[in-house]
This record gives sequence, structure tokens and C-alpha cells, in this order.
Amino acid sequence: MVIPRRDTTVSEAARVDRPAPESLGYDLVDRPASPPVPNGWYAAIDTASLPAGAVEPFVAVERELVAFRDGHGDAHVLDAHCPHMGAHLGGGSVSDDTLQCPYHGWRFGGDGTCVEIPYSTTRIPSRACVTSYPVHERDGLVLFWFHATGTPPTYEVPTFDEAHDPDWTGPTVFRREFVASLQDMAENNIDYTHFFFVHGRNALDESTSRFHTDGPFSTVVETFEDEGLTFTRFTYGPGVALLRIPDLATVLTTTTPIDRRHVRLLWHFYFPPGVGDTPEVADAIVEGVVGDHGLGADQPIWRDKVFRERPLLVRGDGPIVEFRRWYEQFYEGSRPADAGAGS
Repeated sequence: MVIPRRDTTVSEAARVDRPAPESLGYDLVDRPASPPVPNGWYAAIDTASLPAGAVEPFVAVERELVAFRDGHGDAHVLDAHCPHMGAHLGGGSVSDDTLQCPYHGWRFGGDGTCVEIPYSTTRIPSRACVTSYPVHERDGLVLFWFHATGTPPTYEVPTFDEAHDPDWTGPTVFRREFVASLQDMAENNIDYTHFFFVHGRNALDESTSRFHTDGPFSTVVETFEDEGLTFTRFTYGPGVALLRIPDLATVLTTTTPIDRRHVRLLWHFYFPPGVGDTPEVADAIVEGVVGDHGLGADQPIWRDKVFRERPLLVRGDGPIVEFRRWYEQFYEGSRPADAGAGS
């Protein structure tokens, strides 16, 4: 995020970017497990990267998946392995409205059902299918719905005006993968104290931030009175959010869990008239959001930290308990909804 910098202290200048023990391959008994993958909408790929007839394999939600666009222009997401002999469908090809396996030519529709076995006249077995995920394509992104029990979507991701305003720029795309738990990243947005110690904010006053929830949606409003800057982050479930920095940029952010400890970012930056016409200004805004003083400062923290099911919270830590109670709805099964009250 675009956050004003205070003077760098000696401790900040001396900070060492050390690798986490887990990244060294050690198996440590005192390292708690990361939270499971929550249910929600996640980005499979951006629209521009999936033209008609394209097949794109990817890994997300602890699974090997494949996205393809059929002959009618519709995008689909399936599990990646053919039920016949286990070939990876990412090496296949699109034939009309089907994805053809590269190994024996079995063809699967967008719903995952095998519709043809080209060399056999026998009845297609009822088990000749792969899991298909609901797809929602809008605003330049192919989103897919993941639910641990296969439950259909329980909410939709709304569109936003800037993506369709001809006076605004088209998307500037930012991609990155790194080590982080999805929930750790989400909690970061309401952890007001870390803005001072990690991002160099000038004060520790949590009153400048507000957190609201509405079903599967949440809103964080952050105000920097001295700089006259306010930004708002609208969150749609665990994987999609919209960051608005008035008069500077709107950022459609998707954060997709690869597994419980790794995430993939696909962010689209849109710029209003004036800003978008000045590349150096637009570049500076992107750098402010994702560079060393923004996202880049958080990454070593997320990589090295562990997830505390019941963190030892004190006054001034912000609405972390409220946030966790809201986030609980995206998990399947029982997890402590009141996690966190310290004394």
C-alpha cells in the first residue's frame, strides 16, 4: 500500500533477510500447521492469457488444475488428470467444446463429463469424469469456485466501474508467488500496529482505520490525515479484493492459495485520467504498493511467521478477533471462532 515513510532507524537498516527454517527443508516439531485452504472464489488466470482454444495448467487450492476455453469462448476449470490412465490434461487440446486428453484422446466437456472415447464403441463409463469447478469470468479475470465439500457458490464477486470506463487505463498486471498463509495475508489489512513497525507509518493510532463486515464481504478504510490520503479495501471472500486509492489508482487484487503455505498474486492496476497518461507516476504508484516499503516489506514476515490459533492479544492490536470470527465462515468443519483473546 502507499504508506508514508518515516526516517529509517538503525534496527531497520540492519534487518537481515533470513530464510525461514521451513524453507531449508527442516521438519520442526514446534512449528504449528498453517490454516487449511478456505472456500471461495480464486483466480485461475487472466482473460488475456486464455484465448480461444487455449489450455493452461496451473496449481491452486492444493490441486493440479487445468483451464481451457472452448469453441464458444467459455472458460472452464477442471481437475488435471484423466480418469482413464492418469494423463495430465494440460498437455491436451481443445476440440470444439471439449478438452481432449493427449494420451488416448478421451474428450471431456466443460462440466468434466467424458463425452467421447474415439477408439471405442462401448458405453462411456459413468465414472469417466473429472471434477469441474464453477467459473465466473469478468473484469479481465477467470475466477473459479473452490469448496472443500463441493458446495455451489454462496456469493458472487461484483464488477467495478473503473474496469469499463474508457477514460481509465487498461490493467497493468502484477504477478508474484511467495511463501505465505492466505489468512496471514488477510489479517495483515486490519493489523494496524504493523504499519508502524513494518511499513514506517508515522503513528501507532489505530483510530485512523475502520473495519466493517457484511456477510462474505468486508471493508477496511484507512485514513492518513496529515497527507490527506484515504484508501478503501473491499474484500469479497478470502481470494478477491478491490483497493481504491482516490485520484491515484484502483487495484483489483486476487490472492490464490497454491497450498497452505504458498500463494499466487494476480493484481490488475487501473489508473484514472492524468495518472495513466504519465508512466513514471503510474510506475511509482505500483512500486509504492508492491515494492520494498509495501508488499515487499511484508513478505519476509509472512514467510518466517507461524500461525497462532490463539494469539496473545493486548489492547491496541486492532480488530483481529472480530476479523477471525468473520473469516471463520470460509472454513469447512470446526475451528475456534473466538481464537485470540489474550490476557
